[in-house]
Amino acid sequence: MKTLRIIFALLLFSVYGYAQQNAPYSQYIFNELIINPAYAGTKQLININGTYSIQWAGFEGSPSTQTLSAEGPVYKNMGLGLHILIDRIGAQSQQGVFGSYSYILQFNEKWRMSMGLALGVSNFALDGTKLTVDNIDDPTIPTTKVNKVRFDSKVGLFAYSDRFYAGLSVTELLADVFKSKDLMVAQQSRHYYLTAGYVFDAGKYLKIKPSFLLREDFKAPTNLDINCFFLIKELFWIGASVRFNANIIHNPDLDNTLKHRNAMIFMTEWNITRSFRIGYAYTLSLSALKSYSGHEIELGYTFPKKADTKMRTPRYF
Repeated sequence: MKTLRIIFALLLFSVYGYAQQNAPYSQYIFNELIINPAYAGTKQLININGTYSIQWAGFEGSPSTQTLSAEGPVYKNMGLGLHILIDRIGAQSQQGVFGSYSYILQFNEKWRMSMGLALGVSNFALDGTKLTVDNIDDPTIPTTKVNKVRFDSKVGLFAYSDRFYAGLSVTELLADVFKSKDLMVAQQSRHYYLTAGYVFDAGKYLKIKPSFLLREDFKAPTNLDINCFFLIKELFWIGASVRFNANIIHNPDLDNTLKHRNAMIFMTEWNITRSFRIGYAYTLSLSALKSYSGHEIELGYTFPKKADTKMRTPRYF
């Protein structure tokens, strides 16, 4: 009998067109660079963020993701960013690094829009030594570790004021250029992200931040996050997200079992100092894997601004 590990790995190859491939980050609301290159430099401060995420903890072969990102301003209207990604699911893994550049347009004292581009390279690997099969002589299944390196790019727009933001980004722009010639590495799909949020006062020591994120690849169900967070005394963020699949674009070839991947996510972030913060997200799956929870930890550091530097946007997003 094949183990759960090989089931997870080969699932990507057999139905790659029917399942969104990008890692579903939870704490992107505190670091939009991981989904939008146009975010680089918009805070006019240098920020470093690291995350560790695991889905369905305790389930053999469950996905895990680690990221490290840094972004900051270059002059007053440009930003640079760096995003490093390590993603694993079963016997498959991806290591990627992307560099981002943004150009920021200032419409007036309140509104700005950033245009971003990211270029990078990813190494996709399948470790055949982690696969257990019935027929060891099957030529379609590797017995060693196989790798493929691919170049790719991302683009994005990010419009914002002190309290409002909206972003649109596209990843895997070269998905239609580099075709998968075998089943060792799954064919990548172009992904689209649309997000927006607003921060408003609800008292002297309380701010409320509702937001949403829509993910789409036109091959899997549309994935939608509805979020609401509370900022208490400028120190503690606490809130929740509802993540569900919306049947916005009908795909008759989609396996019905993939239409129900709903989850509740509970998050908190603590600004320990004006520079250092720590966050945690707990995912409660509402699908067939509800017995397995998800966890995500984030650490962030913002370098203090110089005395003559004005911070253009508060640290609300």
